Amino acid sequence: MRINDPQTGAAIEFLPVQNFTWLTQTVVQMQPGTNYLGNILWQPITDLPRFIEIFYMPQTLRHLQGARVVSREALPKVAAEVARSFGGQSTVKSERIRYEYRQGDRTWEESVYCTLVYTNWQMGTLWSVHSAYSFRAPKGQLDRLTPRMSTTVHSARLSPEWYGGYMYVQKLFLDRMNQSIRNAAAISATITRNSEEIRRMYSESYRLRAESQDRISQSFSEYVRGVDTYKNPYEGRPVQLPSGYNDAWVNSRGEYLLSNDAGFNPNVGDTTEWRRMDRRDGRGQ
Repeated sequence: MRINDPQTGAAIEFLPVQNFTWLTQTVVQMQPGTNYLGNILWQPITDLPRFIEIFYMPQTLRHLQGARVVSREALPKVAAEVARSFGGQSTVKSERIRYEYRQGDRTWEESVYCTLVYTNWQMGTLWSVHSAYSFRAPKGQLDRLTPRMSTTVHSARLSPEWYGGYMYVQKLFLDRMNQSIRNAAAISATITRNSEEIRRMYSESYRLRAESQDRISQSFSEYVRGVDTYKNPYEGRPVQLPSGYNDAWVNSRGEYLLSNDAGFNPNVGDTTEWRRMDRRDGRGQ
């Protein structure tokens, strides 16, 4: 998914997430790139710029082919929080890589944020993209826009219904139950019939995932200046918004308003209920 600013050309791009497998013991010889039970068979890549070059530049980020890497920044706290969400059994690498390139008559800057997870097991290594996205803008504008872009990325949430359906279809595949369901329409009908049961089945998994994502977002904020943390009174969770404002408001649809005007109240003359959010310090208090 790509979100563009039509005025400046700045963009946020959510990059494809993919699972990989590397087998050290195989009965049948398989070539790298083979689809093995939904995973791509590929030897683990621990150098993140190299991973971006191999898996993103040929298609999704083809405009970065030939771009110059101007900086790399490890994100150890993000990596530690992601590792925690995997029970500490996995190794995690997280980095921000800044590129510079020419496109048309303009020079652009792009920061690619990538987090990879590696888990060893008796037959090899399972590894995957935990998260990957990029921020791009004309040169000289990216640092100013990064806090707002970060807010967009880290306030995104999957709905419980979508997450439950995703986990259910994943279970169908892993259990090979999907062999008895012949087409996508039948899968959709099955999910619809069992939606409430599916939601209950995976509600705890969804809660843990959301809590982990909140902690990762909080850790990431330490790397990005110009962000304040507030408590969303509708959902009881923290949310990061650009700093420099005296008041922040939210409605039940998850829309935010920021203001420096004394006495500003968005509820006046509006049928939507807006609630003021309390600012939290860096310790989540």
